[in-house]
Amino acid sequence: MNTPAIRNIQADFDNLLHALTLRQHVAPHEPVGQSLSHTVADLNVCPNAIQESLSRLQLDPQTSIGRLRRTELMQLARTVHRFWRQAVETSQPRT
Repeated sequence: MNTPAIRNIQADFDNLLHALTLRQHVAPHEPVGQSLSHTVADLNVCPNAIQESLSRLQLDPQTSIGRLRRTELMQLARTVHRFWRQAVETSQPRT
């Protein structure tokens, strides 16, 4: 199950973490939910993956992204990436 879409999404974890880190430095007062919505537009992240991640981590979407520690930001990126990858894998037809 190594389709091009899945290979691309595997490489996108670094891009996702970089985008969130950049948002943290450029707009530290921006809510986490809004920062994540930018990743939907920029990286085509699945919006359901974002909602599931926020729920799973019990993270308030109104928390300023600048308030997150590096480890929390990495955990958020990993969780979003995991749910995003799951969404892509379930949408791919099995051969």
